[in-house]
Amino acid sequence: MFQIHPSDLAERRRRCAPVVEQLSYYQRTTANYCNICGACEKAILSTRDRYGFPGRSGMCLSCGLIYNLDRFTAQSYADFYERGAYRQLIAKFKNVEQNLERIHAGQVGYAKNLLQTFGGIIPGNSQGRLLDIGGSTGLVSQEFQKQLGYRPTIVEPSAAEAAMARSLGLDAVVGSIEAWQTGDTFDLILLCRTVEHLYDLKLALTKIRSLLKPAGLLFCDLADFLEIVRREGPPEATTKIDHAYWLTQETAPPIFRSLGFEVASMQLTLPPDQVGFLLRAADRQPLKSVSLGWIHEQLRRFRQVQTDWQQFGSRPRGIKDWLHQQARRLKRRLTS
Repeated sequence: MFQIHPSDLAERRRRCAPVVEQLSYYQRTTANYCNICGACEKAILSTRDRYGFPGRSGMCLSCGLIYNLDRFTAQSYADFYERGAYRQLIAKFKNVEQNLERIHAGQVGYAKNLLQTFGGIIPGNSQGRLLDIGGSTGLVSQEFQKQLGYRPTIVEPSAAEAAMARSLGLDAVVGSIEAWQTGDTFDLILLCRTVEHLYDLKLALTKIRSLLKPAGLLFCDLADFLEIVRREGPPEATTKIDHAYWLTQETAPPIFRSLGFEVASMQLTLPPDQVGFLLRAADRQPLKSVSLGWIHEQLRRFRQVQTDWQQFGSRPRGIKDWLHQQARRLKRRLTS
């Protein structure tokens, strides 16, 4: 039913525990209000994330934005990404080797899919400037350069990944879009697999709009929180310390409009839990509150997923899980 079994999540958290412990000294801060609409009213969805980090996630009861209430400070996040702790957590959680070559290879299919989807929609421009925010090792930017002619600049918080982008002959800056200062403007801006990692969502998107040329385009894809929960499990199995914000197919367009973007096209050719938006600059529109009915429908869905997930966890996955389950039952009987 779900991609992550409760016993599997427990095992993944055990693998992540040494990294979580190493990062426990990072300074934390609390977000008491929604970064987009400023509302204080929220529903608490979980009290620790999938890695085992203690910390609450919540859903704004006004605009529907999902965000981490208890998160690292901006400086701690900068160190978290720059020294590669983000990749360490992913490696432990997925139990795979996470190196630059693997990251680089994983971008090949993504870049081809993106260019195929928007062929003829994103115009070629041999004189155009491209800004790739969170551009990692630079492969996606390089493909845009090869096929559409854009000259890329990459802003990437990981020093090692930015260095790999430079090895491809690309301009790369180590840092965040919130802190980066430039007088340049761009014909195309990419925010690929990055919007959840922004520290200040409203500031970042406002700044991105100011960096777009009048006829420029922004591509932003997002991990749809509602779809991920449906596929993987409740918020405690899906939220992450590194995802400060989560959007959905329903909440993203109104937020984009409120910050001066309109949807030019959508991309549904990504993995099922992701959706992409091709955006252009437009007049800002007042952000209307999501209907209370829709909010309560999602909260009810989270509760139902939690119930279904717990029932899913009561069924052993295999012989190893069955033996663990029998051992737990015996322990309960002996101690009762």
